[in-house]
Amino acid sequence: MRKWILLLAAICILVPVVASAQAPLPGSYKTLYGQILPGRATESMPADLAEGQIGNLIMAASYDGATLGTNWMVSCPQIGSSPLLTYDDVDEFGYGQRIYQTDYVGGQMWLSGTGAWAGGDPYYTSDVDYFRIIAFKQYEAGQLVGVVSSIKLRGDIDGYLGCFEMAISNAELVGYTPVGPQIPGPFPLFKGPSDCGVDGSHGTYWDVHDITLTLWGDCTVPTHKSTWGAIKTLYR
Repeated sequence: MRKWILLLAAICILVPVVASAQAPLPGSYKTLYGQILPGRATESMPADLAEGQIGNLIMAASYDGATLGTNWMVSCPQIGSSPLLTYDDVDEFGYGQRIYQTDYVGGQMWLSGTGAWAGGDPYYTSDVDYFRIIAFKQYEAGQLVGVVSSIKLRGDIDGYLGCFEMAISNAELVGYTPVGPQIPGPFPLFKGPSDCGVDGSHGTYWDVHDITLTLWGDCTVPTHKSTWGAIKTLYR
């Protein structure tokens, strides 16, 4: 009898702890409405201005004007294949625009448990399954004078059935090594390239804003059972 009493007491203690752990709240969260912070990013490279190299690695984090990474972080996606030139109207005098599409592999997303999506956990994590950048590069007299990128990344929330998509409409190039960023304040440290466990020293600096984070509560794909009759029709 005493064993059962102790067991029930242990269950009563554990239940509130388990109940407090919940998935992030589904919905769309926008910088436009102050629901998610803008951020900053770096892309590490093997040498200064060595853009588009396989293994170039991104580190990104929210920025509240003083501190990085209090709201969200994206760590370690790296270029998996050479960028694809999808548009080019640069004329013979070197004026115009080029658009590149670049796919990245790997990486992790971290979301603070105190964000607008708070569900009860101290934080949420996800492996990034999809990461693509569309870069709009502007040239004048043959010189690159500006880059604005749109970014989309997706993944499943660890420990839950939900998933996320982050769409960044405006990531602006604001500096590069060895010159440094053109705006004050901290930026994520360079890592890699290729190896997120190694510190880097070459790359570019980015200001990240116009973000929409979408969270879904259940991203599982339902399994449909096939009848034997339906299977046989495939071979008639």
